[in-house]
Parts: sequence; structure tokens; C-alpha cells
Amino acid sequence: MEFYLEGLLWYLLAIDCLIYNIMNWRKGETHWISDYFPLSRVFGFLYALLTLWLGFALYRMQLIVFW
Repeated sequence: MEFYLEGLLWYLLAIDCLIYNIMNWRKGETHWISDYFPLSRVFGFLYALLTLWLGFALYRMQLIVFW
């Protein structure tokens, strides 16, 4: 199995997207970093869509694999 830089970067982006959306959609007090980078649910949704679209494109080019 070969690993490509694009795949590694996409996995890092997917983890970042997941963390951002967890911080964004949970109820309760906000995270301290939201004082510097505002959290927006619309941006989180669009960020997730963009990450999924990029993942499907990389998957079709066979640069990433889903185990």
C-alpha cells in the first residue's frame, strides 16, 4: 500500500474539520479559542461539505483509501 502526501494532508484536514464541528455544535460553554477564531455553524457545515467533496475526488483518483 502506498501513501501519498495528498492523502496524508486530507486526513489531517478531515481531523481538523471533525474537531472544529465538535467544538461548534456541542451545547454548553464555548472553547477558549473561539475568542480568537469565531465559531459559525454555517461555516462548519460548508467546511464539512468541502472536506467530503475533496475526499471523494481524491478517492476517485485513488490517492486515498478508506479501510
